[in-house]
Order: sequence, then C-alpha cells, then structure tokens
Amino acid sequence: MKARVTDELLEILRSKSKSERQEIGEAINQVLESWGRPHGHSGIGIRRLTKTIFECRVGLDDWLAFVFIVTPPELVFFFIGNHDEIQKLIRSNR
Repeated sequence: MKARVTDELLEILRSKSKSERQEIGEAINQVLESWGRPHGHSGIGIRRLTKTIFECRVGLDDWLAFVFIVTPPELVFFFIGNHDEIQKLIRSNR
C-alpha cells in the first residue's frame, strides 16, 4: 500500500510545527506498515468509522486522529482533527 495526502490536508499540515509534522509522518508510516494486519491496527488505533472511512490516532498527548479511505493500491488521508471534528465530518457526509 502507498499513502496519498489530499491537497486540502497537505495545506493544514504545512501550518504545523516541524515536530508535529514528524509525529504525523510517523503515524502515516505506522498505518501503512500495519494495514491488513488486524492485531497491528489496535496498537495504533485504526478504527472503521463507516463502511469506507477509517481513522487512526496521531500521538497520545492530544486526542488527534487522521481520517482516511482505502482505494487500492493506496490509503488516501484527507482529514485530521479531534473527536468532535471527526464526528461532525462523518455526520455531514451521511
């Protein structure tokens, strides 16, 4: 699997500090490494939100998560936010 970050998310990530960007990059790499291995999913907090949308935690300090979809051969990361922001996103797409 490969990762793709949407232009909208890339714009948000550019506003983050270097250390935050490193943490985010590590989270994406962990998702890629563990995708398809369910026991690895629990360690990094991959959860299915809808039939096609997933989330994964970014670090443990603040509750922040990526939202992504699977379109083989890539995982498309398109949103990052806290629990409330992600719930709002999911409700707006129904």
